[in-house]
Formats: sequence, structure tokens, C-alpha cells
Amino acid sequence: MTDERPTDDSVRGLGRSSLINLIGFGVFGLANFLLLAVMTRRLGTSGAGALLEAIAVFSILARTAMLGADIALVRFTSRFIARERRGEMRTLYGVALAPVLAVGTLAGLAMFALAEPLGRALADGVAREHLITHLRVMAPFVPVATVYQVVEGGSRGFGTMLPSVVVERIGRSITLPGLMLAAIAWGAGATGIALAWAGPYAVALIPMGLWVVALVRRAEGAVGRAAPAAIPTRELARRVWRFSLPRAFAGMFAFLISWIDALMLGAMKGASAVGVYSAATRWLIAGNFAGTAVTQAFAPRVSRALAIHGSTAGRRLFQDATALLVLVAWPAYLTAIVFAPLLLSAFGDDFVVGAHVIAIVGAGFLVASSAGPIDMLLLMAGRSSLSLVNAAVALAVNFVANLVLIPPFGIEGAAWAWAASLVVSNALPVFQMWRSHGIQPYGPRTRRALLIVSTGGLALLAARSLLGASVAGLTLGLLLAAGVVAVGIRVTPDRLGVGELLGRSSRW
Repeated sequence: MTDERPTDDSVRGLGRSSLINLIGFGVFGLANFLLLAVMTRRLGTSGAGALLEAIAVFSILARTAMLGADIALVRFTSRFIARERRGEMRTLYGVALAPVLAVGTLAGLAMFALAEPLGRALADGVAREHLITHLRVMAPFVPVATVYQVVEGGSRGFGTMLPSVVVERIGRSITLPGLMLAAIAWGAGATGIALAWAGPYAVALIPMGLWVVALVRRAEGAVGRAAPAAIPTRELARRVWRFSLPRAFAGMFAFLISWIDALMLGAMKGASAVGVYSAATRWLIAGNFAGTAVTQAFAPRVSRALAIHGSTAGRRLFQDATALLVLVAWPAYLTAIVFAPLLLSAFGDDFVVGAHVIAIVGAGFLVASSAGPIDMLLLMAGRSSLSLVNAAVALAVNFVANLVLIPPFGIEGAAWAWAASLVVSNALPVFQMWRSHGIQPYGPRTRRALLIVSTGGLALLAARSLLGASVAGLTLGLLLAAGVVAVGIRVTPDRLGVGELLGRSSRW
């Protein structure tokens, strides 16, 4: 009985935070679509490919330099709040951010110094010169982006999604398409385009930093008289980095998986192939955004649930999060797969050849998302070393598959490589959490959610068969699928807990 009420509160909090995050990711996704449309239509396949390769290098370095500190801040902040250790927040941020800033600075210097050899390896012709310029201009922003992303991630440990939604999902993202369009229209060249993309990190760091400072001060002000003695700084640093360092490599491996195919495509098939492949896979980002919205809301809540109530509460919260993730992510993946030719035509006729890429990678994302936020559960349970092993295995699968499949099959080979690594990276933690904690994602709600959304996918197929991959077909498919999913949720005995997740009564 003691577990029940806190878990209900956590489930309702998960729903509210996920909804806020979904709104933010909706804006973020639309802004990213507009950004990609500007890049592909104004720069062409080769120009867009060079810029996307530069973004890939920048993102890999910035993500690696984070050293896993963002997830560490989520885990330790949420646990400190749950265990009334709020007075140690400032020390926690200090021991997390100092190494990140140092490593980020070194990564930026390396990117600048290696811009020319990277350009020669990844592109040719005019695209090579543009890529070298992009890399050099973006390099000083690597430490800025690194610190910004760690602070943004850490803000979620306080149980609020607002800093991430307001500053990152809405503020920074909506400025990018306008800045990019202005840079291209004014003839700013490769230098101006790179600056338009990287510069907003520096601007966004200011409000994000101030917001997190306010959250830290508020937490410190809520310290009660019975608060436990503070952990010595050296001991706290040891605990944080013992958790973070395996996550640092795991995060780097996971991020490499999402970009290494583009880099290997560029080296083997040229920048134009990268442009087509990246445009195709970006249509699947809507589902990723929806899944990430749930995962980010889930992390601090399951961390507190495991810290206070143990595996029983964690199991229920995880299965509810998995059902919610399927409900919000699968419709986006299925829509992209079924109407891929229409969606890709938005970028220009040269990009429609990427339709099979969407189908292949989309299938991988369907399998992966059915496992729920499994890697985050593994991390919040303190098993960052297992997360590292899983990411290393998935990266090895991805690299070998790209090496073997890209030469004969091009962009489709890269798609099969990514899909294979997605399945591996989610199957391993499912098995590990089931063995160690008895937790698996496929509870009753998850199974019902999979059945309902799959039926909605059949409605999309029926609409395409009737009206083709057209705007009319897409419109009809979305209406039919939405109706099927809504009715399916309504007629299930517990309505998949949607009312509970949104903090509403069971009469929903």
C-alpha cells in the first residue's frame, strides 16, 4: 500500500511533463523541418550535404565532450531532492561542469586544427572547401554547445521540462531557419551559414544558465533542518564521475550511430548521397522527438521511484511510459513509412529516391521504440557500465554493416546498418533489466497500445491504396488513423491510463 500513491503521482507527473515536452518537440520538429527545407532547396544536395557533414562532426565532438554529465545531473539532482540533499546542488554542478568545459575546449581546438584533413576525407570538389570553412567557423562554439547541453539536460533533474521547452525546443530552434535563410539570401557564404547555425548556442546559454541558477537556489532554500550531512566534494566528484564516465563513452557511441552512416556515405559515395540520406531520415525525427519527450520526462521520476520505492514502482512507471511512448511515436513512424514519397518531395524531386531509406530505418525505430525508454531505465538504475557495453556492441554492428553494405547498396545499405544497430541497442538492455530487476516493457498497456496503433497503421495503408501517396491520401489516412486510435483507447478497459497520465479523472 505504501508504494501505490507515490507511484500514481509519478505517473500523473510523467503524463503532464510528457505533454509539455511534446508541445515543445512539436515546435522543435517543425523548426527543424523548415531548417532542412531551407538547406536542401537553397543549397542543393551537395551544399546541404557539406553542411550536414559539418554538423555531424560538430555534434559528435560536442556530445562526446559532455562526458555523460547531463544524465548524471538528472540522476543525482532527482535523487538529492528525493533524499533531502538539496543543499549539495551547487557543489554537484561545479564538479560536473568544470571537466566538461575543459574537454569541450580541447574538442573545439581539435576540430579547428583538423578541419582540412577532415574536409579532404569526407568531401570532394566545391563541397570540400565549404566543409572545411564550416568546420573552422563552428569550432569555437563546441565548448559553448557542450556546456549548454549539459546544463539543459541537468535542468530536467528538478522535475521540470520548462527550461528545455522554452529555451531549447522553442527559443533556439525557431531562430535557426530564419537565420539560415537570411545568411543564404544575403550571400554570406559558407562562413555566414556556419555562423548562423552555431551562433544561437551562445545566445541560448545565457537564459538557460540563469534559469538553472534559479532552480539551484530554490532547491537550496528548501533545505530543512533535518537535512543529512553534506557529502565531501571529493567524494561527490568520485560518485558523479564513476557514473558519468561509462555514460560518456556510451553516449558518444550512441551518437556516433546516428551520424556515422552519413560520414561513411560522404567518404564512399559523396556529399550528394549524404544530402538525400539525411533528408530522408529527418522525416523520422518526428517520432524520435515524441519518444524523447517521454524519455526525458520519465528519467527523473523513475530515478526517484527507484530510490524511494524500489523495482515495483519502477516497473509500473516504466510500462506506463512505454505504452505512452508507443502511442505518441509509432503514429509518426508509420505515417513517414507509408507516405515517404510524398514527404520527400517537399525537399525537391532529387530527394524522392530516399523513400526506401525511410521504410528501412523506420522499421528499426518501430522495433526500438516498442522497448520503451529502456536505456534510460538502465541508467537511472545505476547501470551505466552496461549501457556502455550495449552502445559499443551496437556501434560495432553499425560500423561493420555500413562498411559492408554502403559500397554495393549506397543509401539503402546505410539504412539497413542503422536499423540493425537500433534493434541491437534496445534488445540488450531489455534482456538485462529483465534478468536483474524483473522489469520488462511489454505489460498489458503496452500490448494494447501496440495493437491499437498498428490498426491505425492499416488505416494509413488503406488511404494510400485508395488515393495514392498524395496530399489527399495523407489527409484521409491521418483522419482515419486518428479515429482508429482514439476509439481504440476509448474502448479499452482502462483506456490505457491516458486519463491518469494527464491527471484527469477516469471519466475521460
